[in-house]
Amino acid sequence: MMTRIRRRMRALALLAPLALATLLGGCADSAGSIEPLQGSWTLANGSDADGAFIDPTRPVTLEVEGSEFSGNSPCNVYSGTIVARGGGIDLGEGIATTEQACADPEQQALEGRYYAALSDIERAERSSGELVLTGPGVELVFAAD
Repeated sequence: MMTRIRRRMRALALLAPLALATLLGGCADSAGSIEPLQGSWTLANGSDADGAFIDPTRPVTLEVEGSEFSGNSPCNVYSGTIVARGGGIDLGEGIATTEQACADPEQQALEGRYYAALSDIERAERSSGELVLTGPGVELVFAAD
């Protein structure tokens, strides 16, 4: 009985690296959809179901390095992790922000819409110095810094 258990344990120990390599290989393939986001960006245009939103006096930035992102919104600094899912991306899992209130209620509203838009992003395309992030009813167009 003990010998049979040892054989199974040994077989599992031999298969574990193969399983891990398979899982990591899947992550590497999915990470390809994160590649277009890499770099430093400034929001040039944004829209959601309520229409366009952008305030040129308070630039919104996005910095992407690997699967991590961060930036400045109208009143706060934010950060998070990009997750590749089924050929798309998800930025909305756990966006962290500082908690400074905006002095201007309009800025506060714009910031809330921006964070909500980030949460809805599903796709990223990069072309001609622009990064376009889209999702249901959302489009964020960033210019390269």
